[in-house]
Amino acid sequence: AYKYKRLIEDFINEVISVEDFESDYLDTFKKETERMDPTLFQILNGVFEAVDCYWHECLPGQETAFEISEQQLRKEVREALVKLNYVLNNP
Repeated sequence: AYKYKRLIEDFINEVISVEDFESDYLDTFKKETERMDPTLFQILNGVFEAVDCYWHECLPGQETAFEISEQQLRKEVREALVKLNYVLNNP
């Protein structure tokens, strides 16, 4: 779970670009082999779905159920980080 936390924090803190976050997160999640707690899976899968919906040409306010802007992606990822930190700090 900490590899996801690091990726998310790097994205939120603009250490990595949205494109790098998109490819790294999708790749990491798809290759995951460790069994996950259902709550943790729900949080990380929510990020996966948000990343999957991100479209670089989508502008704020133009989001649909299938396309979100970078601004919306950052908002959803920040919310997921709060939940992730809670789960990791309260085993």
